[in-house]
Amino acid sequence: MANLNVDLTGVDVQEGFDVLPPGDYHARVSNSEIKEGAKGPYINWEFEIIGKPNRVWDIMSLGNAISLQRLKTMATVCGHPNPNNLRDTEELHGLECIVKLKIEVDKTGTYDDKNRISSFKPMKNKKASAAIPANVPPAHIAAASTTANAAAPGKMPWEE
Repeated sequence: MANLNVDLTGVDVQEGFDVLPPGDYHARVSNSEIKEGAKGPYINWEFEIIGKPNRVWDIMSLGNAISLQRLKTMATVCGHPNPNNLRDTEELHGLECIVKLKIEVDKTGTYDDKNRISSFKPMKNKKASAAIPANVPPAHIAAASTTANAAAPGKMPWEE
């Protein structure tokens, strides 16, 4: 038996998280882990939803072109200084972006509904609230404008 001497006075009981409605949310990369899967290595990302008690997880395969595109998009919109050269997943820890969430329903009825990230968008304002207005451009448009419209040196296109 482990000796535990903790005073939990004033700590609220938490009975779980409700699934967030589909939409855009201010999120922070809080953790990551590289794991080995049946089809090769993948990154399991954890995001904290700012202003909510929820956390959302996302998986990106390191051997899949679509996942690599999502990884670069995430690094770009989070403001990584060199999204073409990521050396460690921890370089993205603490960075923020907008995540577009959808609800994934388990058709077998075995598991509860859960949120899934469908896209990443840049922060328009570092003081954004948990719910972001619909006029935030999609990540693929922001990523395309990075190469199409050269921003001022040291600035991302959305910082102009």
